[in-house]
Amino acid sequence: MPMLVSAALLAAAAAAPEPGASRVLRFPDICGDSVAFVQAGDIYRVAAGGGTAQRLTSHIGNELYPKFSPDCRWIAFSAEYDGTRQVYVIPADGGLPRQLTWYNDVGSMPPRGGTDYRVLDWSPDGKRVLVRANRVPYDERSGRLYEVPADGGLETPLAMPESGGGMYSPDGKSVVYTPIDRDFRSWKRYRGGRAQDVWTYDLVHNTSQRLTDNRATDHQPMWLGDTIYFVSDRGHTLNLWSMPAAGGEARQLTRFDDFDVLWPSAGKDAIVFEQGGWIWRFDTAEGKAVKLDIRVTGDQPQALPAWKKVAAQIESFDLSPHGERVVFGARGELFSVPAKNGEIRNLSRTPAAREISATWSPDGRSIAYLSDESGEYELYVRDQDGSGEPRRLTRDGDTWRMPPVWSPDSHKLAYADKRGRLRILDVASGAQREVDQSRYDDLGDYVWSPDSNWLAYGKTNAAGLSQIWLYSLSDGKTGAVTEATSSAFNPAFDPKGRWLYFLSNRDYNLTFSAFEQNYLYTNATRPYALTLAGNGPAVYPLPSDEVKSAAADKPKDAGKPADKPAAASAPAVHVDRDGIVGRAVALKAGSGSYRSLQAGADAVYFLSGSPRQQQPQELRRLALDADQDKPVAANIADFRLSAAGDMLLLKQGERFALVKADAGQDFNAGALNLDKLELYVDPRVEWRQEFTDAWRILRDWFYDPGVHGGIERWNTIRERYGAWVPHLGSRADLDFVLQEVAGEMNSGHVYVQSSADMPKVERRAGGLLGAEFETDASGYFRIAKIFAGENWNRDLRSPLTETGVNVKAGDYLIAVDGVDARSVKNPYALLQGRGDQVVSLRVNNRPSASGAREVRVKTLTSEQGLRYADWVAARRAYVEKLSNGRIGYIHVPNTAVEGNRELNRGLLAYHDKEALIIDDR
Repeated sequence: MPMLVSAALLAAAAAAPEPGASRVLRFPDICGDSVAFVQAGDIYRVAAGGGTAQRLTSHIGNELYPKFSPDCRWIAFSAEYDGTRQVYVIPADGGLPRQLTWYNDVGSMPPRGGTDYRVLDWSPDGKRVLVRANRVPYDERSGRLYEVPADGGLETPLAMPESGGGMYSPDGKSVVYTPIDRDFRSWKRYRGGRAQDVWTYDLVHNTSQRLTDNRATDHQPMWLGDTIYFVSDRGHTLNLWSMPAAGGEARQLTRFDDFDVLWPSAGKDAIVFEQGGWIWRFDTAEGKAVKLDIRVTGDQPQALPAWKKVAAQIESFDLSPHGERVVFGARGELFSVPAKNGEIRNLSRTPAAREISATWSPDGRSIAYLSDESGEYELYVRDQDGSGEPRRLTRDGDTWRMPPVWSPDSHKLAYADKRGRLRILDVASGAQREVDQSRYDDLGDYVWSPDSNWLAYGKTNAAGLSQIWLYSLSDGKTGAVTEATSSAFNPAFDPKGRWLYFLSNRDYNLTFSAFEQNYLYTNATRPYALTLAGNGPAVYPLPSDEVKSAAADKPKDAGKPADKPAAASAPAVHVDRDGIVGRAVALKAGSGSYRSLQAGADAVYFLSGSPRQQQPQELRRLALDADQDKPVAANIADFRLSAAGDMLLLKQGERFALVKADAGQDFNAGALNLDKLELYVDPRVEWRQEFTDAWRILRDWFYDPGVHGGIERWNTIRERYGAWVPHLGSRADLDFVLQEVAGEMNSGHVYVQSSADMPKVERRAGGLLGAEFETDASGYFRIAKIFAGENWNRDLRSPLTETGVNVKAGDYLIAVDGVDARSVKNPYALLQGRGDQVVSLRVNNRPSASGAREVRVKTLTSEQGLRYADWVAARRAYVEKLSNGRIGYIHVPNTAVEGNRELNRGLLAYHDKEALIIDDR
């Protein structure tokens, strides 16, 4: 135990930040002699020359985008205090935040989507805060600019329909902005259609001017005096540039070539920005950038070690030969869990390394797994009870390895890797032999014959179809054993050595669309059996009733004392390759959507159902002497059959159960108790491993082995960004660094997904009514517009249009649940925390409580669907008007479910039109 503690302390020491200036400081702003910034989701203030920072916020959520008021007395920012993200102001010296907005944000998004309510600027007179809100009808990630009254009131949109970053002109009569937003997508050196350009918009005359027109990215514009500043990657790396506000030639101001200039923000005579994880100050008069040495002190609560329950983070699992225990790979460690009695054991205890792909040897003695303790993933084995030291089997790790599979004699392991190689490893000697290498796809589905002399595996052919191949360890020969014209996958040997089972898509079951004569082929899969020997037994021999003699029924040694049973020996597997493809027969299971075939002595098991088609998966068992398959358990995501064939390990969501290998099992009766599957996690140790793992995954799984620039460059990327990791203060910081690393691949659609382990604020959505409001001199709120909706469709329900409500545009909101509307400056404050609840509204056709009537409605939590339907209807009506009814309009919001639905619905609905405009997101 002391040695284990020492290892953890050494790992923690290696991950601790270096003394001195802090790094990974984000979203800076400057006003006079002060700089505000974000570190680990909290807002700090520091002198413009650097020094020790003062912490201003400390909520569990992320406080972001601090912006000083023009007089430097206030800071506006975005936070999650009330259960949704909203805009707040706080005294610049610290104090109690004051809420300015109440309309629901769109909720959490992946890092590439950023957040709602991005604070951009203050008006020069300090009366309004410029905010980018995700309130456009067609996309929850897109946004437009709103002005929010600093003293409270209803926010109002600016004329521009969409925007990224922006800032007021010095006189407040114009705005500089980018019509396209891509500020959170780390597409470095991007030259496509979403490359941004800088524009100005005159708020008085409602005119716009385009200032830049370059294939590169020009974004995050700022307006100081008569000069526009922005960042651009025209020279490969994002740097600070400037140009006259009236238009003209752009001039490069900084010349960084290692890290991009990010999130610049301007004061009256200086600009601050992120670069290399540091904050820099650029003096506009001197034209010089200086790195600020800033020190953040405090306990860094998100970086403190803590106990974590890890049952939700199980990535691999297997069971002992008879199911006495289960091994889990969870959050980078190996755990042994008893079926009923005993304690959970942490077998690995390696906080700085990640163990994955755990598998139990058929003889019950060992666990094989992959670990990156050496710096690359290598194969290891260790005693199943955790005693002794693990033994490293490989030393040639140069790419990602796939899960190892034990041979039945427990002497060998098969594994594949991302270079398309399939290999066999001798556990005792470490000697390896290469079985095959794929040209078209990863090799997978590799399984052993019961005598450990054959290896079956799936391999993709030139037509893109998977075939089953069979490798002989005796002569080193391999060859396909299924036809090349249909996909075959999931091979599984009969434990008695008679057949090779597999799944194959060979059925063409014709069905039709409910809307038109579209041909669809579903449920294409069946299980098959391939007789291995030319004279081997048929799976389904023809039945014939025969007479057995009495002598044949009497044991030869009847009456003698019984000897001890002999140890079962593995059956020798004989394969005749000639004609083997033609010896496949379909098993007695109807065609369906099947996967994960595994074989017992006289039955096969497989998952049936398609989550893609909203069909829950069910584990089914087909006995060879049965005419149809039977259910084992419902809602099963994955399973394992024990080496002895008598037990099943089932996965259902985040739960696991051990049951008998038979039909009709009760999952709950065999459920494992994983409440104590816990791990003491030091985030900084874990973040360092996760950083390396992410870098390695991108290296090994990207289509280009050179990662768009050569492997030497990619190695340098690891070194450069790895220096940031000891300074991380939160998991969100790690996501940001990983986004930057992914961006270095120079490839779109390479993204980071937020960790479920990230601290979260419990969401309490406000209520929405499917309407837009205007302020009125009376203090009440006028209902300016009611979205029509489709009340038969729950996703497009509009509360004020439902039967019996009878509220009209032009009516006034007098009170909500008895609270006078005049008591607040923003109508959404009356509905705070009331999302998806029944509320009582007092409404009137004039701004007076006298004569008001009361209606009860159930609120919404989002108006996105209603706003989208209204927007599409308006565009459709516009096309109808301009074309005199000759042209139809279809909007395709995305390339997923909704987009395909709208496209197909529109093609039917407007089939009578002479032409169609198809507006693709």
